[in-house]
Amino acid sequence: MSQQTGGLRKQNAFLFAQNSKMSARSTEMRKQSSILRKQYVFLVAESTEMRKQSSLLRKQYAFLLAESTEMRKQSGILRKHLV
Repeated sequence: MSQQTGGLRKQNAFLFAQNSKMSARSTEMRKQSSILRKQYVFLVAESTEMRKQSSLLRKQYAFLLAESTEMRKQSGILRKHLV
């Protein structure tokens, strides 16, 4: 019976050690998951800001293109009057 008790104690100690390792691993994974969630939120915010900036730049480009076209027309009219 004492051999059986000794075997159970060893098995219990082994299982306790495994449980401690798994608990530590689980804690580390939760920390990493938290970091990844924060990075994801940051990247989503950055992506949103970049889309806003891109939209603004497209509008500015369209405006400048229209202005450039108008200036070329005006330039053509002035050249015709000067010739």
